Amino acid sequence: MTGGLLIAEARKRAGLTQRELGDRLGSHQSVVARWETGRARPDFNTVQRAVRAAGFELGFCLHPADDHDLTLIRRELRLQPHDRLRSLVAAADAFASMEAVRSG
Repeated sequence: MTGGLLIAEARKRAGLTQRELGDRLGSHQSVVARWETGRARPDFNTVQRAVRAAGFELGFCLHPADDHDLTLIRRELRLQPHDRLRSLVAAADAFASMEAVRSG
């Protein structure tokens, strides 16, 4: 998600117009519009200040990168269509067996 999209989301959640957010920041509506449309890229401090002006705090955390799904997708896409279907059926059968054991 870009900084402009974060600003737009905070502004909309606060029920503010671009002009109102610009006023709170001591800026203009056109500046807010440029951020939100991606024509200008606000730096991190600007995003943080704009989100705070909308009445929110910008929280974030780091998560370990997980390419597991991407690896599985790439593996499946290397298969021929009939092999991909066979793999899907096998996975569905395994899932059904697990559900039967769990509910049984």
